[in-house]
Amino acid sequence: MKKVIFIATAIAFLRVTSTDASAQQVQEQTQQAQAIEQNMQDENKVKVSQYELPEPVKTSLKCDVYKNWTVGDIYKVLPTEGDAEGKIVYEVNMTNAEGQPGIVRINEKGGIV
Repeated sequence: MKKVIFIATAIAFLRVTSTDASAQQVQEQTQQAQAIEQNMQDENKVKVSQYELPEPVKTSLKCDVYKNWTVGDIYKVLPTEGDAEGKIVYEVNMTNAEGQPGIVRINEKGGIV
């Protein structure tokens, strides 16, 4: 219901303002929403060490795919409030032999997300 009201309000607002002004406002709202989402994600991250990882996650990191990668920072990403599934994911920052960075997300059971 809230989404319907929000969409109806947004449509009414877009009709009143000029096309350029509304395009600029939509872009600003999108940027604000992305900033809020990023802040929420950052609040749910807890830095951990390799020793604190569950065994299935450690096993996944030892597979042949990542054998030439160097493990950097590791974050335990906690589920957000209201998340129905409520699963924890580990975000592992890695660097390959050529110095290219990458991020691997692994669930508690060792599966790549």
